[in-house]
Amino acid sequence: MPPVLRAVAPPTAALLALLLPLAGPALAGAAWAPPCATAALLVALAVVATTGRAGLRVAVRGLREGTVTAETGVAAAVLAALGWSAAVLAVAAVSPAGADAVPADPLAGPVLLPGAAAVLTVVAAAVQRTGRPADGDADEVRAGLRTVADRWSALLTPPAALAAVAVTAFAAGTGTPWPVAVPAGIAVLVGACPVPLLAALPAALRAADRAGGDAVRLPSPLPGRREPVGWTGPAGGPGLVGRVDTVALAGPDVLTGTGPGTVTVHAGRGEDPALVLRLAASVAAGARPGSDLRVAARALADAVDGPVPDVAEADEHPGLGVSGLVAELREPGPGDGGATATVVAHAVLLGSPDWLAEHGIRVPPPLAVQRERAVAEGRAVLVVAWDGCARAVLALPRAPHPAARPGVAELAAAGVAPVLLTPDDDGAARALAAASGLDPADPDAVRPGLDAAARAAAVAGLRVRGRTVAVAADPATDGAALAAADLAVELVPWPTDDGAGPGSADGPDARPDPVVVPAPGSERICARGGPAEVAAALLIARRARAQVRAHVRAAVVLAVAGVVLAVLGTPAVVVAAVPVLGALGLAARGPRRRS
Repeated sequence: MPPVLRAVAPPTAALLALLLPLAGPALAGAAWAPPCATAALLVALAVVATTGRAGLRVAVRGLREGTVTAETGVAAAVLAALGWSAAVLAVAAVSPAGADAVPADPLAGPVLLPGAAAVLTVVAAAVQRTGRPADGDADEVRAGLRTVADRWSALLTPPAALAAVAVTAFAAGTGTPWPVAVPAGIAVLVGACPVPLLAALPAALRAADRAGGDAVRLPSPLPGRREPVGWTGPAGGPGLVGRVDTVALAGPDVLTGTGPGTVTVHAGRGEDPALVLRLAASVAAGARPGSDLRVAARALADAVDGPVPDVAEADEHPGLGVSGLVAELREPGPGDGGATATVVAHAVLLGSPDWLAEHGIRVPPPLAVQRERAVAEGRAVLVVAWDGCARAVLALPRAPHPAARPGVAELAAAGVAPVLLTPDDDGAARALAAASGLDPADPDAVRPGLDAAARAAAVAGLRVRGRTVAVAADPATDGAALAAADLAVELVPWPTDDGAGPGSADGPDARPDPVVVPAPGSERICARGGPAEVAAALLIARRARAQVRAHVRAAVVLAVAGVVLAVLGTPAVVVAAVPVLGALGLAARGPRRRS
């Protein structure tokens, strides 16, 4: 069946089951009332058997395990309505006197109950859809979305069932005929149908998605959690997102974006800058995935004019540097007398002066002076050496992304303290912090010279000091820091100004453009961008949690109101409008998508 037809068929069939018993006799005469009622019952049974099959299966499994779920409440109302209608219509069909069992008022009789049951089934199935294009494990997502509804349904459904029995018994005991007394009890089950509860959490999640647009995506709730949403933690009290007081901006480019920038080459006497860039780019490309050197690798690859030679035996020492063998085919020059091309190989090292010193390589005074100047200017500096000699100093710009400073201000306005955890040297780190709006003199605000392991340890240290820490980082470079956080915010880095961002097919760090969707069951928020998107993610998560609670309260009020209406004698078909309209109203709520 085509997807469009699959989406349209259930609600169309439910409306047909609801309207056929009224429209058929009105158009064709009273003689068509029994056939139309029977046809409506059959259509409703088909809707429940197809669209409602998954919910019925969950309800049966819950009863076997001794638990009451939201599907239990839906199934009780739907099956009671269908069962009573089938029994009455069967008696009316086989016995001439059975026609008296069908009340003349269609609202109080069984003919409209199948349509109401079909509508409840379709709405219950529809409101649980999150509306996300890629939610991964749909069963796990749906289980998480039902957590709140199940908890409240366990409190509401058993009393509603007892009230239904009590209303039926009271009506029959006061002389009301059974064909009228039983639908009065069914109306109680219909009024307490927890369809609005099933709509509450998906509606809040969709509202958060619309508020976040393409830049922020909150995780789906975890199955079995008592809290409304997975990112608030398993215990009661204030939500985790409301307790966060520190945001650690971790990684080499969380403030600068992924643009490569311009590399300045300070070459030693007699060294060819083009050769320096080519060999440095080659060995930098051998850094491990997620290495802090990938920032330098992108910049060096962009600076090389032509192809970058391959590196062999690459060996990275995290936080220090990388080494490898680079071989090139050198064509004979005009003065070589017609000699053939030769292969020239170099043992290249790229890293800090201290690391080169461990390999017996000393940085010459002219290059050391250039290095000190670059550090004073706030640049990240690497030394490149080959064949046992330091050949050049490479200065990489560490200017903040244009959106970084406003983003840091938004974090402060959100009531959290930003902390920069970076592998840059002290000078480059503090210059970057000052340009981004952080206080470079505050030792708590700027932590320079940290590799990936040290950044994770710094996060753990902040938590030991009593802070509730959210870490914003690229999971490719700072998975350990994200794992050590109270709340993880996975950053998909800024694209470059020319549009070739992390999804670009060029450069040594090329990888598919990631989809901003957290894995099912994850407690991680995903954000595309930098500090501004992190601040937005925290605010949206806080509002989403408050919105979930408001939706749940509204759903509980609707259930109580439906039961009260049913006890007061309102027909079941009319009472069914309360959960149906309430669920649709909750599902339609939420802010517009941000532009």
